[in-house]
Parts: sequence; C-alpha cells; structure tokens
Amino acid sequence: MNTFQFATIFTNRRKQLQLTQEDIAKFIGVSRAAVSKWEKGLSYPDITILPKLAMYFDISIDTLLGYEPQLTK
Repeated sequence: MNTFQFATIFTNRRKQLQLTQEDIAKFIGVSRAAVSKWEKGLSYPDITILPKLAMYFDISIDTLLGYEPQLTK
C-alpha cells in the first residue's frame, strides 16, 4: 500500500488554486496554524472536514487522500 499523501496533495492543490493557508482556514473554520500542520504532515484534519475540503478543491475525497483501490482477483 502506498504511503498517506494527504499533505503533499493538499499543499499542491492549494497552490494550484492560488489560495493561501489563511483562505483555507477561514473557509473551513480552523486556525491558519492548523492548516500549516496539515501541510507539514504534523496533523490531519478531522474526518468531518474532508468533504468540505474536497468540495472546495473540486476533487474527490479519495483524490485528496491519495487513495487508489487495491483490488485483487
């Protein structure tokens, strides 16, 4: 299984959309420090925030988390 890639995907998508950490923090209702910790991989958002983040970034939750199905026959 691949490593958890949330921090990298989150940071790259934020920069693609030309958003600041403060923009994200205000939209979600958290501190800018919390967003900074997410980007550094020091912590992760609460699971209840993921749908809102995915919608804001216009991507799926799976994409935001870097999840790819690991199906076997």
